[in-house]
Amino acid sequence: MEAILSGKEKLSATALWIASLVFVGLGVALMIWPAKILAGVEVIFETPTAFADIRADYGGCIFGLGIFLVWCACQRDLIRPGLICVGLVFSGYSIARLLSLAIDGQPKRIIFILLAVELFGAFISFGVSQWAPKRSTNVDRETGR
Repeated sequence: MEAILSGKEKLSATALWIASLVFVGLGVALMIWPAKILAGVEVIFETPTAFADIRADYGGCIFGLGIFLVWCACQRDLIRPGLICVGLVFSGYSIARLLSLAIDGQPKRIIFILLAVELFGAFISFGVSQWAPKRSTNVDRETGR
């Protein structure tokens, strides 16, 4: 029998659902409209080869991650690992943007906005992961087996 989630556990599950739906939605959007979405960060591609790669690298990867997070959100024992995964992904984006600032110089304002969103996302994901349901054991509490 599945235990009912406490208030903080529900909040952690909700955070994972929100993240999973954002990743799925963004992945689909990047597969369908990559040029429009990436124009704001000055990603320009003009050949079918470039479109295929951008759709796969941006859209397909993010969509696949979103589906993985949906799977995690559907399983009580995977809510915490799913949130940690979200935090690590956002941390990876943040580290890469900071590295680019150090190597490449001053980008447009949109990069700082994205960096702030990603840092906030990492902070929230790691934070609410601490409220996620604890791993259940396979021991029946009544029989001890």
